[in-house]
Amino acid sequence: MSAHPHHLRAGLHRLFALTGIAPLGAFLVIHTALNASALWGTGTLRETADQLRRIPGLRMIEALFVFAPLVAHGGMGLWLILTSTSLAMPRPYSRTMRVAVRASGVAAVAFIGMHLWEVRFHGPGAPLGGDVITTVLAADLSATSHGVPWRGAVYLVGTACVAFHFASGLWGRLAVRSDGVTTGRRLTAIAAGSVGAVLWLTLLLVVLFHATGVRPFGGSADEDGNAAESCPVPSR
Repeated sequence: MSAHPHHLRAGLHRLFALTGIAPLGAFLVIHTALNASALWGTGTLRETADQLRRIPGLRMIEALFVFAPLVAHGGMGLWLILTSTSLAMPRPYSRTMRVAVRASGVAAVAFIGMHLWEVRFHGPGAPLGGDVITTVLAADLSATSHGVPWRGAVYLVGTACVAFHFASGLWGRLAVRSDGVTTGRRLTAIAAGSVGAVLWLTLLLVVLFHATGVRPFGGSADEDGNAAESCPVPSR
């Protein structure tokens, strides 16, 4: 009987790591790649979003492979923080790193919730069309209050927290062998950190594009017929 708590912690740890790296990590990479298409043309982003809406069973796919893992991972993480509970499993993190991982996780959950409300669940609840998505993002990220683009700043910080949290989780997974031994801390940290840096740099460029209409590789949204000019912003 005494072994049961250990097995329970091990099972929770595997579920926590799996939901954060496998479905959510894959979704983050795909989501970033799709949004990066805006850097070469808003038309490409609109067309991609419209094609995704036509996938049969899209809502079921989202529910099973995105929203359910997100709720499980986020809920478990918040429970661990609020109850000061540790899964007591091997991790390559220092004490400071553990605090940073948990803090970035809380910030990531808040940011993802805000982002989903804006572009996914607001209004009818169905996935927004490509024109509407580009319009909403351009309007939100370019808006200023007292001369400060607060929403754009929130997106920059939020995407940084998401990329850091994913990279740190990936590092924790790569640096721990199946037998629980921590190995290759430096090499796995470089590999996971590189993945996180590329993800955030890409998201940074996407945010700046929607906020300013200017691409880092030349050209502007106006040259494509920016959706903000042809599609009204949905009422909020």
